[in-house]
Amino acid sequence: MSPIAGKCNIMSNSMPSIYQKWCRADPYDARIANLRKARRTPRCHPPRPWRTKDESDMIRRYAFLWRTCRDSNKPSGRSWARQLGISHTWLQKLVRDFKKDPSEMWRLQAAEGDPRLTDLGDAQECSREMRQSGALRPLRYRLPVNDTRSRQKTSP
Repeated sequence: MSPIAGKCNIMSNSMPSIYQKWCRADPYDARIANLRKARRTPRCHPPRPWRTKDESDMIRRYAFLWRTCRDSNKPSGRSWARQLGISHTWLQKLVRDFKKDPSEMWRLQAAEGDPRLTDLGDAQECSREMRQSGALRPLRYRLPVNDTRSRQKTSP
């Protein structure tokens, strides 16, 4: 062992911390504590939903209809999701939930029957109006484009 290693404690894994004992914590616990602290502030608010509850319920019903379909011409999950206006990953998540516990959807199916396109259209229109009023998140965020290159004069 070299004389430098003995004096600086380089060989051991216990480096002295620059932080005081009271502020040292597991990184996960510290992160969760910071989130709790941030959520208690008056500036914190939960994110706005993407769509209304009615539209989400109609999409769930159509996803369940797609899941239980036995037709040989059943569309793929991606095309079904595209027709509903959702991501295929959300459709897959809904299908996983249906596999775990389909009883709620079967009860809803028995009570209300097959979903109708007019109901979905009405729910989407309600979502569109609420999105325009600012109650829902915009579907796509558009950042302002600063295109300075197109404004530059070119030399002849």
